[in-house]
Amino acid sequence: MNFPLRAAILALTVLTGCDDEPAERRAFIDFMQTHIVSRPGVHLMLMKPETAKSFGRYASHYQIILEFNSSLELTPLERAAKLKNEIGDLADLANYRAELKSLRETLPGMIATVDGKLAAVNVARAALQQPPDLKEVYDKAFDRLVTRPGTLLAQMLRQLDKSATAMVVLADYVADNTKVIRIVGMDGTSIDPVVNTHLAELIQSLHQSDAAVDNLKRQFQALLNGT
Repeated sequence: MNFPLRAAILALTVLTGCDDEPAERRAFIDFMQTHIVSRPGVHLMLMKPETAKSFGRYASHYQIILEFNSSLELTPLERAAKLKNEIGDLADLANYRAELKSLRETLPGMIATVDGKLAAVNVARAALQQPPDLKEVYDKAFDRLVTRPGTLLAQMLRQLDKSATAMVVLADYVADNTKVIRIVGMDGTSIDPVVNTHLAELIQSLHQSDAAVDNLKRQFQALLNGT
C-alpha cells in the first residue's frame, strides 16, 4: 500500500475516533464476510480511502492483513519453476549447477524472512482488541489470507530447499562421472556398479523431493482457488 493511502487511513482513524463504533464494526464485518469469508478461494481486497473511513478504528485491523500480503516474496518459487522448465535431462541438470546453487543459497534467508513475517503478524493479531462478533469473522479472514497461505509458503520454501539440495548433489555427481553415466532423460545408468547404485539413490531422492514440492503446490493452488 502506498504512503498517501496509509496516511489517509491513519488520518481517518484519528478524525473519526468518536464515530459510531457499532456502525464501523458492522461495516468491517460485512466487508470481510462478503468479500473474503463467503467467497471460495483467496481474495485480497484493497482498502480504498472511503472504505477505510467506513471501518473507522478498525481500518488498522485490516491493514495488518494487507501489509503481510504485500511483502511476501515469491521470487525463489518463480526461479525454481523457470529452472525446472529449462532442465530436460540429467545433462541439463549438470549444466545448470551454478543457477541451482545460487537458488539454494537464497532459500535459507527467504525461509527466515517468511517465518519472521508470520511471527510478527501473529503478534500484531494477538494485540488487537475486538468484540466477539468481529473477532469471529476476522479470525476466519485472517486464517484465509494470512495463516494458511503463509504457513504453506513456509513449508514450500523448506521443501524447495531440500529439493534444490538434492538437485545440486545429483548435478555434481553427474558432472563428475559423465564418462561412465548413460543419460536417459531425468534417469541414467552406468556400467560401474558403484556409480550405478549411487546414481539411482540420488535420482530417487530427487524424485521424492520433487513429489513433496508438487504436493505442497497443489495444496497452495487448491487454497487459492477454493477447491
